[in-house]
Amino acid sequence: MNERSFTVTVRPDGASETVAASVREALLRSGYMEDEDRPGTVVVVGGDGTFIYAVHRYMHCLNDVRFIGIHTGTLGFYTDYLDSEADEFLTDLLKGDLPVETYPVMEAEAGTEKVYAINEIRIENPYRTQNFSVLLNDIPLEFFRGTGVNVCTQLGSTAYNRSLGGAILEKGLPLFEMTEIAGLHHIHSRSLNVPFVMSDDTVIRLQSDSYDRAILGADADVFDLKDVKEVVIRKSPEKKLHILRGRKISYFDRLARLT
Repeated sequence: MNERSFTVTVRPDGASETVAASVREALLRSGYMEDEDRPGTVVVVGGDGTFIYAVHRYMHCLNDVRFIGIHTGTLGFYTDYLDSEADEFLTDLLKGDLPVETYPVMEAEAGTEKVYAINEIRIENPYRTQNFSVLLNDIPLEFFRGTGVNVCTQLGSTAYNRSLGGAILEKGLPLFEMTEIAGLHHIHSRSLNVPFVMSDDTVIRLQSDSYDRAILGADADVFDLKDVKEVVIRKSPEKKLHILRGRKISYFDRLARLT
């Protein structure tokens, strides 16, 4: 990895593009080299959605990339600097001694398809009731009927998982969480109906006679599950996410911005 190679991923709006242009020019003046294919550092200017987009853009070389973000709005979970702090950001980055935090990446296998996510992987069927068995490390947990389930990382616990009524997982906990999406519960159908927190080395198997018209979501990406009978979700043994951390911001201060 060439740590002095970089690229900038920017949200397509005027304010973000202005900040991105000034950052790019400053890095080039400081001897950094621009590399859009296999950069050592990816500077993200935008929000958490832009950050996740950038991670998926460089999934092919993820282990060799470090990400750092400037948020052009309210501060997000993936970024440490606001757009008004671009000068401070450049000073900290050019010093070259920012700490790196490493996070797990989830992967899902569905037939011949393998997909990755840093926030969540989910199965949803908006057209009909979806039935499937849930197995954890090959041990049956439950039979689910409903719209689907969402499996998130600790980082993703504050995203779609929170909207589903899932628990927020404290920073640094090596956990996954599974939360139901509109489960059906009556005398003939009963599942846990609560979020389930598990170690992130758990292998989750979701087996169904038919996933017809269901989709597999991996962060913002969506895939068809036609002809698939089993989806296997696990921590990727190969890929990890590396984030450069600058300003010291309490996780609880970040949480406070959600309320």
